Amino acid sequence: MLKVTLKNGNEYELLEDTTVYPSGSPNARSRMEIHMAEDAMTTAEFEAAFMDEAATAKIRLTKTTDEDNTKIVFDTVYQHYCLVASIGKKRVSKTDIATGQVVEEMHLVAELEQRTYIEQQLAALGL
Repeated sequence: MLKVTLKNGNEYELLEDTTVYPSGSPNARSRMEIHMAEDAMTTAEFEAAFMDEAATAKIRLTKTTDEDNTKIVFDTVYQHYCLVASIGKKRVSKTDIATGQVVEEMHLVAELEQRTYIEQQLAALGL
């Protein structure tokens, strides 16, 4: 199971399509796509949860493998992913490996961007 814990303590179960795209440069923004099942919550609740800049300043992704959620595969903290690039429902196409059929699903998707180093420093100064 993959879950996200926001800085305000709220936890949500995520889909495996959740991805982080690191830029590798302090001058370019890193991106994160958070995918949740369409029926996990309403669109308004989803937007409220991930548009809160204070809540997304620290995002913890935790993946476990067993039913008891005790065996941790990874537990990573991401900071300053508080700029919303897009948020809402998105159609995701997947290919079933066994049949070759394309399956389309609707996901709740939040695309967040990390502040650059300079933006982080300016925000710390209140500018």
